Amino acid sequence: MTTAEHRWRSLLPWTALLAAPLTAVLVGAAAADPGAERPPLRLREALALGIQRNLDLRLQEIAIPVSEQEVVAREAEFDPVMEAGADARADKVPSAAGGGRDPNLVRTTGADVGVRKRFTTGLESRLAAETFRRTTDDPGTALVPAYRTFLVLDLTQPLLRDRGREVNTSALREGRNAVLQARYLHLDRALRIGEEIELAYYDLATAHQLLAYRVEARGRAEELLAGNREKFEAGVVPITEVQQAETAVAARDEQVVVARQLADRVTTRLWDLLEIRRGDPGYGAPFVTEPLPPAPEDYPELEEALAVALAERPDLRERLLEVENRDLRVAFSRNQTLPRLDLVATLGLNGLSGDEREGFSSDYDGRYLDSWSRLPDGDGYQWLAGVRLAYPLGNRSAQARLRQSAWEKRQAVYGLKRLEGTAEAEVERALVDVRRGLERYRVAERFHRLAAATLSQEMERLKEGLSDTFRVLTFQDDLTEAHIRKEAALSDSQKGLASLYRAMGKNLERHGIVAELQEKESEREHP
Repeated sequence: MTTAEHRWRSLLPWTALLAAPLTAVLVGAAAADPGAERPPLRLREALALGIQRNLDLRLQEIAIPVSEQEVVAREAEFDPVMEAGADARADKVPSAAGGGRDPNLVRTTGADVGVRKRFTTGLESRLAAETFRRTTDDPGTALVPAYRTFLVLDLTQPLLRDRGREVNTSALREGRNAVLQARYLHLDRALRIGEEIELAYYDLATAHQLLAYRVEARGRAEELLAGNREKFEAGVVPITEVQQAETAVAARDEQVVVARQLADRVTTRLWDLLEIRRGDPGYGAPFVTEPLPPAPEDYPELEEALAVALAERPDLRERLLEVENRDLRVAFSRNQTLPRLDLVATLGLNGLSGDEREGFSSDYDGRYLDSWSRLPDGDGYQWLAGVRLAYPLGNRSAQARLRQSAWEKRQAVYGLKRLEGTAEAEVERALVDVRRGLERYRVAERFHRLAAATLSQEMERLKEGLSDTFRVLTFQDDLTEAHIRKEAALSDSQKGLASLYRAMGKNLERHGIVAELQEKESEREHP
């Protein structure tokens, strides 16, 4: 992507295709024999289904069309507006002739229709046609009734306040930025939900493996118990050896139950993230995960990860747009502190017609429609040009708004800097988890090899009668603990890697679920 800002398009349509196999797995899991082996739930499928169905993400997504409609509303401020009206009035006016004459009664009915439009430069225009019919009992009036029609163009161009495209499109550009912000926040929520699903998946894979180790440890204790019983019946060992083995079996039974509880809890958490509810296919069926991936050998270093995070994280991009919006508000508020100085102009044509009174000579007698036909003849016209100045004394409101917008911009800048620091801390923390997890994994591998060798040797000693149940159980526990430590270290390194890529804004892309943000540069440069 080479554009400076990008538009959220959508998660790739094939997320639904990736989710379809998982739905089939869940349906099959619900219908199949509980003892039957189930196909594994692949991480990529779980991510796709979570992105597709998660209600938190859908809730965030609604903000996108809401902000888009706000842009439409702000664009509509520059749409032409049609105006129309009709009125009737009567005036009783004292006669100028005096001599005790009755007041003159003037009746007027009129109508007007026109179009008003505001331009992005600040220019306001109105083109209107106005017409009226006037009657009077004044004997000095030549035309009764008189028909008059006007065609008027009014123009008002601000010269200081509200002048220019930058000022008048400020709210519109804020609205367009708000659309991008909503899309970035939607993407950020998708990345975070993806991270939650991935972490839960690794926890579940680890819980399943832990359960397997506990079951395996219980099996070893049962084998030892069976052997001790045979030896006791043969009179080779005392009853305490049997009792000690029975105690170990009971303890490991409890550990198996605890391991199952952990697996069930993580499964419930994953159901929630994937929006699998009661009544859904597969609800209540256990998930079978893939084994944990091997220990990562290649991952981004700190400088590379930080550079990608600062460039790609959608929450940082959203904050940058917020700073840009605050800049727009500061510029607009600064303009509003200027005096209002407007250039005004009016140009009009009028046509006159009516019924000529007896005894008068007039060029404007005729019917109502004649008042329209006389417009192009220019028999009557009007024009006006001038300036209008307005300035509130003290101008306190505009000055306060300017100071307020400046402080709000400072807030936005601080928020951006704080988020950059948070991103840096998240990257560093995740790298610590990856590196230390890998170190623990290597140590746990060595511990596992030693524990397995020691247990094997002790079992040989037990066969020869040179060892006892306590020592064998201790070495069995060491082997189980080595298994668990190794698996936990591997899981922590993978979880650290998941958090690292999320902190970089790349965790969905890493798994082939790419959310593209595309935005034509021309849309930003030419609002």
